Amino acid sequence: MEVNSKRITEKLTFKEKKQTVFRLIKEIRILAPKFITATIARQFFSVAAGYIGIYISTMVVGKLETGISARKMIPEVLIWLTAGFFIYILTGKLSNECEVIKSHSWELLDIRMAVKNMEMNYPDLDSPYTNELYRRMEEDNRWGNGIYGGFLHFEKLCFNMINALFAIVLLAPIFYGLFINGGALTYVFFGVLVAAVIVNGIGDYYFGKKLTEYMALWTDDKPEDTNLMWYYAVYEGVSMENRKYVKIYDAVKLLKEYTFNHGREFLKYKNDLMAKACGRQQLVINVLNIGIRGICYLFLTLIAAGGGIAAGMLLRYVACFERLTNSVQDILNSAQAFLLVARRQSTMFEFLDTQGSFYEGKLPVEKRSDNEYEVEFQNVSFKYPGSDEYALRNFSLKLRIGERMAVVGKNGSGKTTMIKLLCRLYEPTEGIICLNGIDIRKYDYNEYMQLFSVVFQKFSLFDYSIAENVASGEDFDAGKVKECLIKAGFGERLAGLEKGITTCVDKGFDDDGVMFSGGERQKIALARALYKNSPFILLDEPTAALDPVAEYEVYSAFDAIVGSRTAVYISHRLSSCRFCDDIIVFDRGRIVQRGSHEELMKDKPGLYFSLWTAQAQYYGSAD
Repeated sequence: MEVNSKRITEKLTFKEKKQTVFRLIKEIRILAPKFITATIARQFFSVAAGYIGIYISTMVVGKLETGISARKMIPEVLIWLTAGFFIYILTGKLSNECEVIKSHSWELLDIRMAVKNMEMNYPDLDSPYTNELYRRMEEDNRWGNGIYGGFLHFEKLCFNMINALFAIVLLAPIFYGLFINGGALTYVFFGVLVAAVIVNGIGDYYFGKKLTEYMALWTDDKPEDTNLMWYYAVYEGVSMENRKYVKIYDAVKLLKEYTFNHGREFLKYKNDLMAKACGRQQLVINVLNIGIRGICYLFLTLIAAGGGIAAGMLLRYVACFERLTNSVQDILNSAQAFLLVARRQSTMFEFLDTQGSFYEGKLPVEKRSDNEYEVEFQNVSFKYPGSDEYALRNFSLKLRIGERMAVVGKNGSGKTTMIKLLCRLYEPTEGIICLNGIDIRKYDYNEYMQLFSVVFQKFSLFDYSIAENVASGEDFDAGKVKECLIKAGFGERLAGLEKGITTCVDKGFDDDGVMFSGGERQKIALARALYKNSPFILLDEPTAALDPVAEYEVYSAFDAIVGSRTAVYISHRLSSCRFCDDIIVFDRGRIVQRGSHEELMKDKPGLYFSLWTAQAQYYGSAD
C-alpha cells in the first residue's frame, strides 16, 4: 500500500478541494466541538461591533446635516454605545474561549493521534506504509503551523464572510435604488464597480496562489530541494544525542558546511523566489486597489451630487464599500490558506482513516481451572512488513502448561519473532498457530492476550505509581502488588520508599517520583508479569544489560516462583538458561537443535556446542 496524499504543488479537482476542506472542518469539530459555533458567534459580534461605530458616526453627520442639535442625539448615541459595550463584553468572552481552544490545538490533535495509535494493530503501526505516513506528516507539519493553521484560517474565513455579508446588507438600499431609479450611466458605473471588485479578488487570489506554490517548495520532495537536509542539519544533526560525537570526532566543520554554507544558499534561493512573487503580487494588487477605490468614490460622488445620497449616508456607503472590497480579497486569501492547511493535513487524514488489517475473532477463550492449554506452531513462516527475507521459516513447536523451555541462539535468529507471533503482535505469513487445536485468529483478541505475561528486552514502565505499573490499571489489589514485588526481588527497595507502592516511577506526573535504576525497573517489570497471573510467562532477554552470571541468577530465581505456569526463557547467552531441561536452539529462523544442556553438549558439531565454547570465557568451563 502506498501513501495516497498528493504533493502540495499537484493540481486538485474542485471535488477533491471540497472534500479536503470539509474534512479539515470535520476534524476541527472532532477536536474541539464548541470551536466552530463559538467562532461564528465571535466573528458575528466582532463585525457587528465595528459596524456600530460606522452607524453612529454616519448617523451623527446625517442628523447634523438636517439641523438636529447634538443634545437631542445624545440618548440615541448612548443607546448604541451601550449596545456596543455589551457586544464587546460578549465578544471578549467568546474570544477568550476560542483562543484557549486554538492554543491547545496541537495537544488536542496529539490526543487524537495517540488514541488512534492505541487502537491500531501492531503490524499496521510497524508497516512501511504507516512509517511513510509518519514521515510525511512530520514533513507537512513543519510548515504553516500545522493544525493550528486550520483553526486560525477558519477564524479569518468566518470573519471575512460575515464582514462581507454585513456590508452587502447595508449597501442593499443603494443597490435597490439604482436598479429602480438609475439611468444607463448609473448601470455602467455599477457594472464597472462589480467587475473591478471581482478582478481585484481574482488577481489577489491568483498571486496569492503563486506565492503559496513558491512557499510549498520548502517541503517538496524533489531531488533538487534540500529541505530534509536542512531540517536534519539544523535540528536532528545537532541534537544532544549527536553532540558527543560532534565533539569527539570534530564534526563541527561537516555540520557547518551544511547548516551555514549550503543552508544559506538554500535560503537565498527560496527567499528570492518568494520575494519576486510577493513583489509582483503587491504591485498588481495595489494598482487594482487604487482603481477600485477610485471607481467607488467616483460612483458614489456622482450619486451624491445628483441628490441621491445624503452626506451621512455617503460616508456609510463609502465605509461599507471599503469593507466589502477588503472582505472579498480576504475571503479568497483565507480560503486559499485554509485549503493549503487542509492539504498539509491530508496525510493525517489518511492515517486516521487507516483500517486495521487484523482479523478480529469472536470465539471466547475457554476458562480452564486446570490451566490445561496447549499452543502449537504449525509450519509457520513469517516476514516482517516491508522485508523480503523470512524471520521464521517452516517453524513448528508445541508449548504445554507447566513446561520450562529455554530458547537460545544468536541475535537475529528469530527468537523474539516467535514471541511476537505467539502473542499475536503479528500474524504468520504462512502456516497457523493453534490454541487447543483452534486457530488463534478465531479467538477474541483481548481474551487470548490474557493468557500471556511478557517481559521484553526493551520493556517499558509508565510514569504512574508502582502499583499501577504492576497492575497495569488504576484498580489494584495492594496486597497482591506487594507480594509480587517481593517475589521479584523488589521488597527491600520497597520498604525504603516513603509512599510505598503509590510512589511514582520517574517524575513525569509527580515531582516526588523516583528515578529507579535499570535493575530496579527490571524487577518492577517482572512483578507485573507475576501479577497478571497468566498461564504463559515469557522472558525475552529483559536482563540483557546484566553480565551472564547475574542474568543466570535472575532467571533461576524467577523460575522458582512461576509455579505451575509455562515459562519460556529467551537469551543469546547459553549459560543463562542452562537450568532448563528443554533447550531449543534457533538459527536463521529455524530450530536446529533441541534437548537438555548435557545432550546438546554431546553434539560437538552442533551450533550449541560451538556457541557454548565461544562464550565459556564469561562463565567458567565449557563443561
